[in-house]
Amino acid sequence: MKKFFSLRTIEWKNRKVRLIDQTKLPDKLIYVTFSKTTQVANAIKNMVVRGAPAIGVAAAMGLALTACNSKSKSKSELIKELENAAKTLENTRPTAVNLFWATSRILDVVRLSEDEVNSAINRVIEEAKKMANEDIESNMKIGENGAKLLNDGDVVLTHCK
Repeated sequence: MKKFFSLRTIEWKNRKVRLIDQTKLPDKLIYVTFSKTTQVANAIKNMVVRGAPAIGVAAAMGLALTACNSKSKSKSELIKELENAAKTLENTRPTAVNLFWATSRILDVVRLSEDEVNSAINRVIEEAKKMANEDIESNMKIGENGAKLLNDGDVVLTHCK
């Protein structure tokens, strides 16, 4: 059971985004790795990544890829590049609240920082990783609280509209 708890739906690994291809579940557990923001956008659009929190984290990671691959010479250039990437990501699911929350949070980190471009790039990557960790912590707390409501043998059925 320990391996289950170490399973990450999405993660930043070696300056790339690695996520579970949810179109293959439940039959297969397949990971896909992306090095470009447009690939993450396509994954969101094509439901490779599903669920509001995971979509938000994927968008944040997509912006981290933009920052990581940026050739911007100034923070203002980086911000423009990130804003364009955010629009690309947001257009994948215009009704996904978590997606917009994540892009806004990443953009705010850069806009409000007084960092130079290289430090701002690192700050974007760190914020995206922080968001992924916060999602895991939140899900663990939901599980802990929900477990108190269940007895052995109970069955839980989830349904999304």
